[in-house]
Amino acid sequence: MNRHSLTSPLLVAVLALSSAAVAEDASSRRRPGSYLAIFINGYGGDHLPREAEKFDKLLTAITREGHFNAILCQYSPEREELCRKHGAAMVVDLLADPHVYKSPDPCQALLKRLRGNATVAAYHLWSDRFGSTGPGRARDIDNVHAWDPTHATFSGTYKADGIGYLAKSDFVSYYDFSWKRGPDKNFPHLLAAWKAASAHDGRLGRYCESDAGLAGKGNPNRLLYIQTTSIACGLRAAMWHIGSRIMNMETFRFNQYGLDLASVNAYLKPMREEIAKIGLPKAIYSTPITMDANHRPVEAKDGKQPMPPGLENHAFPGDFWIQPAGGEFVMGVSKYDGGGKDVVFIANHDAYGEQNVVLKLGRAAKPRLFNRATGKYEPLTISDGKISFKLDPAGGAIVLFE
Repeated sequence: MNRHSLTSPLLVAVLALSSAAVAEDASSRRRPGSYLAIFINGYGGDHLPREAEKFDKLLTAITREGHFNAILCQYSPEREELCRKHGAAMVVDLLADPHVYKSPDPCQALLKRLRGNATVAAYHLWSDRFGSTGPGRARDIDNVHAWDPTHATFSGTYKADGIGYLAKSDFVSYYDFSWKRGPDKNFPHLLAAWKAASAHDGRLGRYCESDAGLAGKGNPNRLLYIQTTSIACGLRAAMWHIGSRIMNMETFRFNQYGLDLASVNAYLKPMREEIAKIGLPKAIYSTPITMDANHRPVEAKDGKQPMPPGLENHAFPGDFWIQPAGGEFVMGVSKYDGGGKDVVFIANHDAYGEQNVVLKLGRAAKPRLFNRATGKYEPLTISDGKISFKLDPAGGAIVLFE
C-alpha cells in the first residue's frame, strides 16, 4: 500500500487548517484599532474640497465638533498629511481615481505604495446594488487584499442583495435607511450581513441615514438606536449619509441634523477602541419586547410577548449561562481582543425608554461594565447570582467577564 494514501488526507486537513489560520491572521492585522465613524460626501468621484486650506477646515469641523474619526476621500499625499494632522483616518475611495476595476494597474500601484500606511484605515470598493456583477465585486475584494494586505476593505450593497459575494470583505456592508424605509427590516438585514461576515470572521459596516427623525428631537435617539443595535450584531464602521445633508459644505458649519449626529458620535467616542476589540458575535440573543423601538406598546400574541422582527429565532437558550432577568435588549456574545475572555455588547430595544438590565449568571465570573465617563471597566456587584445596570434610551453597554 502506498503510504501517502494514508497520510495525504491528514496532510490536506493540516494544510487547510493552516491556510485558514493564516487568512484569519491576515484579516486580524488589517482591522482598524478603533470603531470608525466615517464622514462622507459621496463616492465615485471627488466630492470634497480640493484646496488644502478648505480641506483642513473641513477636517477641523468634523473631528472637533462632529466627533468623526475617519473620512472617505480620494487619496492624495496632501490629504494624507492633513488627515494625520487632525488624527482622522483615511478611507480611500477606490471608486474614484484610480478606480478599482476600471484602472486596475494604477490602483494596484497606489495600494502597493500605501502598504503599512498608518493614516489609511480601509479601502472603499462598492456601495450599491450590483445585480449580476456579484462575482466582479468579489474579485475586487480579492485583488485589493493582494495589492495591499495591510488595510481593510469596505464593500457594500443595498439591503441584503447579493451580500454573500461580499463575504471576504473585512467590512461586509450595506445600506437600508431602515427608519425611513422600514424599521422592521433593521434586524433581518443585520443578521444577513452577520451571517455573511461569519464565513471569514469579518466585521459589519453600514451606510447610515443622518435624518431618521425630527431634527433636534427624536432624531438623535433614532441614530443612536441604529448604531447600538448594529454594534451588538458586529458593526465596527459606519458611513454617515451625507456631508451636504448635515452641514454647509462651503462654511463647514453643521445644521441640526449634523449636531444630532455629533451627539451620537460623542456618545460612542469613549467606547470606540473597546468596540474594535470585540470579536464578531458567535451568537446574537434577544429578549421579547413590550415596547417597540418607537416606545409604543406591543401587544402579546397567544399570551406571549413577541420578539422584535427578525429576531424570532434568537431567544436566549435555556442552557445559556447568561439569562435575562430584566429589561428588553439584544445581546451580541463575543470573545474579547482575540483571547478567551467573554464579552457582550447589549443594546436597548427602545430608542426612547431607559432599561434596567438584569442578568442572571449561571457560572462563576467577574463581570465588569465599561464606564464611558471614565473610559475604564468597573466591577459589577453580583447579588443572588445577578448583576444589573441602567441602559440609556437607545443606549449600548459593554460587559466583560474575567
